[in-house]
Amino acid sequence: MTRKALLLGATGLVGNACLESLLASNEYDLVRVLSRRELDLEHPKLDCRVVDLDDMEACAEQFQVDDVFCCLGTTMKKAGSRQAFRHVDHDLVLLAGKLALRAGVQRFLVVSAINANARSPFFYSRVKGQVERGLKELGLPLLAIFQPSLLRGERKDKRPAEDWGNLLNRVVEPLTRWTDAHWLPVDGSKVADAMVGMAIDGPDTGLYTLRYRDFLVYAGKFRQQREASQ
Repeated sequence: MTRKALLLGATGLVGNACLESLLASNEYDLVRVLSRRELDLEHPKLDCRVVDLDDMEACAEQFQVDDVFCCLGTTMKKAGSRQAFRHVDHDLVLLAGKLALRAGVQRFLVVSAINANARSPFFYSRVKGQVERGLKELGLPLLAIFQPSLLRGERKDKRPAEDWGNLLNRVVEPLTRWTDAHWLPVDGSKVADAMVGMAIDGPDTGLYTLRYRDFLVYAGKFRQQREASQ
């Protein structure tokens, strides 16, 4: 049985890697992307729709798929204000969850953050926590929340805080492999592989929060699946 996937946030670090993983998987015969701009990519399975994500309601029919991969997110610097940041990282993500539920989507997989906390005094963490809480309240058949710490990978927009954090963690990471170490940095591509791996080989229903060690497990399963199909 083949599946159809919808990807949101395909131009970001995790989203771009997720797109590559979905296109490489034999489990999906259609990978639909809703994007604000055209992608510099062509593939027989790719269906890219250039849309205004601020009017996502008008794209409701595009959510008629099996799995939704939500990698939407921005930065305070890029957004320009707290209100604009919340609109992308909370309002649009929650709306995507509602449209997925309405369309009968089986699996909704979303990228959040390790420090998500709806009661946090820190704005970023609070927004992430609040959108997680909102998604949980929807009652989606399967909701998988991926909570990476610092993300490694080449970004179009430089993030100095992540660069410094990744440099520090490269030094201490070898000393922490025996711990759960959920705060360790992780490659964006590994998070993406884990998302696709869980969609393919994970459960069909339930609520799951996944962190560093979970990424390693499901990314490994996805690599095995790809190797077996070659």
